Amino acid sequence: MGLPDRDDTIGRIQRELLTIGRRGTARVRRENEALSVVDRSLLSFIDENPGCRAIDIAAHFQLNRSTVSRQLGALFEHGYVATTDGGTVGGRGVGLRLTAEGSIALERSTRSIQASVEHRLQRWSEADLDVFARMLERYNSGDEATGPQGE
Repeated sequence: MGLPDRDDTIGRIQRELLTIGRRGTARVRRENEALSVVDRSLLSFIDENPGCRAIDIAAHFQLNRSTVSRQLGALFEHGYVATTDGGTVGGRGVGLRLTAEGSIALERSTRSIQASVEHRLQRWSEADLDVFARMLERYNSGDEATGPQGE
């Protein structure tokens, strides 16, 4: 028996990634979580890259700058993000940082999601977890030259 058709396999992957996203959105609504998936992604990036600018976020997530600016605007309004110079409204090219409220909201949301992921993966072996993490990292790196053909 040979390998499955590449197009079929990619279709399966796409369906599974979509399911992950939909479940994440449903969990946020069900648990009345304050942060959406988008909010979490932005806050996590800023937390991991203090002083980053909106353009850095747009480049990382491959989004239009106006989209990121609009999304950041909501986080500024909630008091989760401030500028590195102490401002409460982002301007062009201004560094960003999390506020104390933003850090607390991100930490609370991270704990909730971590518990959910841990529950779903509780019966996986350490080896399977490691392979899964490495494959997701490889996928998200966008480096098509990585792997068996590019090694």
